[in-house]
Amino acid sequence: MSSYGRTERRPGTGVRKVTDEIIEQLRQDITMGRLAVGARLPSERDLAAQFRVSQPTIREVIRVLDAMGLVEVRHGSGAWVRGDAALFLRASLESVLQLGQVGLLEVLDVRGVLGRSSAALAATAATGEDIARLEAAYERLEDTAALRTFEELIEAIAGLQIAVCLAAHNPLQLVIEQILIELLLNLQIHALRQRGLRSWQRRAAGFQPDRRDIVDAIRERDPVRAGVAMSAYLEHQRELFLADKDLAALRLSDPRAVQVATQLRLAAP
Repeated sequence: MSSYGRTERRPGTGVRKVTDEIIEQLRQDITMGRLAVGARLPSERDLAAQFRVSQPTIREVIRVLDAMGLVEVRHGSGAWVRGDAALFLRASLESVLQLGQVGLLEVLDVRGVLGRSSAALAATAATGEDIARLEAAYERLEDTAALRTFEELIEAIAGLQIAVCLAAHNPLQLVIEQILIELLLNLQIHALRQRGLRSWQRRAAGFQPDRRDIVDAIRERDPVRAGVAMSAYLEHQRELFLADKDLAALRLSDPRAVQVATQLRLAAP
């Protein structure tokens, strides 16, 4: 771990500034590998001595790093380097969406741009294993009535969309899309759970022709057709959102949306 040195309290520089500097230093140590994933952070006492600040300041630093997904606090044994880039990105993106009062339709628009790109990439990059995963995900949605819980239904719908992202073999795009896919599905289904499982099963089944077009285009190595098919699939979803006043009005800063997003982040592996 790199040495931070003496923290100077310059005019206009308060505890918050010092805390931010320590967070940034430790963040760099983790992302650059100077603090290895799985390693235990020095104790609060040792970190306080190293950075020449109080233990409560270090405690606040560790709380922030924990929220960012960079460390995991284990009660009784200290903080351990987690280095979970996906969780870090999820927390950051969630904050941006909430602070910006972003609506579900705007999230779907961004998802549409990325989805079209992933489908086109998948048509040229997919392996035999990727194609088999896509077909299996499609088959699982052939009988939505067999998906007997909201969780099973969400997992199945997300499964096919994420299978397309995996087949594109773009790691960064995969992480971003997976976050957006999970947010969109969980928000619309859990926020409107009172409509009942059967109505959501019927709704999911209605998109099977779109899913078939996507899978066929990728299997036939046609990137243009794959991109168009994914665009059509997501545009049909957008049309349903627009026709549904509850979904169209839902914003990521709404209390029910915040609750769902938080549950997703806390449940992330």
